[in-house]
Amino acid sequence: MIVLLIVAGGSFRQAGAFTRLQERGRELAEKMCARCHAIGRSGDSPHVGAPPLRELDRRIDLDAFLDRLRGGLASSHPDMPTFRFSRDDARAMTAYVRAIQGL
Repeated sequence: MIVLLIVAGGSFRQAGAFTRLQERGRELAEKMCARCHAIGRSGDSPHVGAPPLRELDRRIDLDAFLDRLRGGLASSHPDMPTFRFSRDDARAMTAYVRAIQGL
């Protein structure tokens, strides 16, 4: 019975609430990315060429994503602005992006 509660609690965490770090990343995504990218667990991106954040692991190495955010995230797409994140904001954004992958 206890094992079932632990397993159920873990799956609820994945499907439900975010950690404080992930929530900070979601707030950053809303502020900086939502104009073009779908930032949630579902939905289409407002900009046709912008991939949903939940699919980024199909396009980029998420292990290197934090460093890319810190160094100045840029894209070859002309509409994509260059962003530079602080260490804490890069950690938060990476945690959020990881939390929504494949959903």
